[in-house]
Amino acid sequence: MFVTFGYKSNFNSVLRALVAIAIGLVMVVVNEATITVVQIIAAFLIAAGVVSAIRGIVKRHDGAMLLMITNAIVDIVFGLLLFFYPQAVANLIVYFIGILLIIFGAIQLLALSGAMSLIGAGFATLVLSIFCIIGGILLLFNPFGIRVMSIVAGCLLVIYGVSDLISTWRMNKAKTVYEIKFGPASKTMETKKDGMDTAGIGNAVETEYHKVEDNTVDEQ
Repeated sequence: MFVTFGYKSNFNSVLRALVAIAIGLVMVVVNEATITVVQIIAAFLIAAGVVSAIRGIVKRHDGAMLLMITNAIVDIVFGLLLFFYPQAVANLIVYFIGILLIIFGAIQLLALSGAMSLIGAGFATLVLSIFCIIGGILLLFNPFGIRVMSIVAGCLLVIYGVSDLISTWRMNKAKTVYEIKFGPASKTMETKKDGMDTAGIGNAVETEYHKVEDNTVDEQ
């Protein structure tokens, strides 16, 4: 089974990986990392809300304006609350990252398992995916202090980001192989081949052959 869920768009995959690496580095380097991360997430929400509002206005003739404007208002309001009151959710950010690592690590593991059947072994990336899942579970239990767990979460995000970049490359390679083996072009070639093999069979006519004896020697 070849699953491309989470890797259908190269842009989204690479952006997700780079954001994970950036947030991970912030959590490792910055002392008040959890608050900073919450504010970064808030900034993303505000930006997404503004973009959604603009798209809603541009596509107002398609009937999507109300939905997109509503989504924009929710994103902007929620983003502003997070930005100005980050402490309210700062202590929960490590748990949130843990949940995300488990979810995205599982998606990555499932996708890469399918890709292995097309392009061969990629055990190193599988190990990184499993490591991210285990790390996510560790973050949920939070056995250490908030600063230590913040650094651990940051390291795990960087590892996930790197593994996701590698996974994106491998998935692109797997999708190319899949298209060659099972895509429309392959089916067209097989159909043409079958047509060439069976062409004219319906018009075949059974022919009888009779032995003709040579009487030249007997006449002499």
